Amino acid sequence: MQNPKNQIENENELPKLIKINEYTSSHKYLFRICLLGDSGVGKTSILTRYCDEQFKEKYSNTIGVDFKVITLKYKDIYAKVHIWDTAGQERFKSIALNYFKTSNGFIFCYDITNKKSFENIQEWIELAFNNNNDHKVNFLIGNKSDLIQQREISQDDAENFARENGFYFLECSAKNNFNIDKVFENFTYKLISYYEKNKGEYLGNERERKLSNSHKINTQIIKKKKCLC
Repeated sequence: MQNPKNQIENENELPKLIKINEYTSSHKYLFRICLLGDSGVGKTSILTRYCDEQFKEKYSNTIGVDFKVITLKYKDIYAKVHIWDTAGQERFKSIALNYFKTSNGFIFCYDITNKKSFENIQEWIELAFNNNNDHKVNFLIGNKSDLIQQREISQDDAENFARENGFYFLECSAKNNFNIDKVFENFTYKLISYYEKNKGEYLGNERERKLSNSHKINTQIIKKKKCLC
């Protein structure tokens, strides 16, 4: 579901999704979204700001993969969203690959004050897409827009890069809570819109995932039974 437009069209006209804070097991869709990008660009702060409505100046580096679960409601449709926060350090990339494979889409994050983090986005794209050929929605996110005086990447350059790759683009600030809701709510809305038109594809994908997980569990049980220790 690649869209050649790099902007979220007519953002103010998009329907508002409601974040359900209380636990609910009822949902029509289960989506998986991966946050990717170099260490220190603010992936954890973006995730924590949206899901927990909190912000800290400093976070410990993510080890391997962390995740949070939210439920969003659009009209009478409930979507449970697993958001995976992957580590940006090289030694953890192999762990993150397992989560790329089942993701419905990716949020590629860079720090607008760090040119290198933007240049490395291409490497993250290749890593993600080489391990997932079924992604439907992708966003390019420039975090730390509150530090605009220290900007090293212009908005025009980022928009052009997003357009070339068929991504949606937003600048945001986890610190100031600027555009954070729009990232996840528009992402989820795009997925709902796609699968409402392609329900058979969604059901087929979920069946394959369940069979794959069942196979892994059965394989683990067989291995344990064979163990003579």
